[in-house]
Amino acid sequence: MATMARTWMAGAGMTLLAGCASQATPDTAAQLFDCGALNQAVESAEGGFDDIKGRLDDTRLTRTWETDVQAFHDACLITSARRPDHYACFGRLKLDSPQAALIQGGEGLARCLGKDWTSRQPSAERIEFVRNAAGPVVVLETFLNDRGRRMGTLSVFQKARDAAPMPGDG
Repeated sequence: MATMARTWMAGAGMTLLAGCASQATPDTAAQLFDCGALNQAVESAEGGFDDIKGRLDDTRLTRTWETDVQAFHDACLITSARRPDHYACFGRLKLDSPQAALIQGGEGLARCLGKDWTSRQPSAERIEFVRNAAGPVVVLETFLNDRGRRMGTLSVFQKARDAAPMPGDG
């Protein structure tokens, strides 16, 4: 069973890399993200997101900036706590299966980002997109909230080392 799951996951990853549709219709995948806003956040990463930062909320534990750049569910901000400044959005995914949610989300991200980006799926609930080794990383992660609903986190990190999962994540 584990071998079959790994084979399926590898196939799903290849499907995303090839840009082929699988379980999601193009309309559904395209509706997940505002591609213009996502690409604006990606382009802003090099400058530490300074050009899209709004009002700062500085607490003992974190710094958070509002932003008008809303790529996913109008619930995006720029934050830094345990990581350098990064763009993060949170929202509901309509599919209960983490694999199906990542396939659908990955297809939407691939459409937004374009053919210069490649994806990899390091875990069952995470997919990462990179354009080059030194540039920004776009990450989509899924999780179940306290009400049992499948949620997603869309993040743009300045560098690959910033995007790496940290102990205690997930």
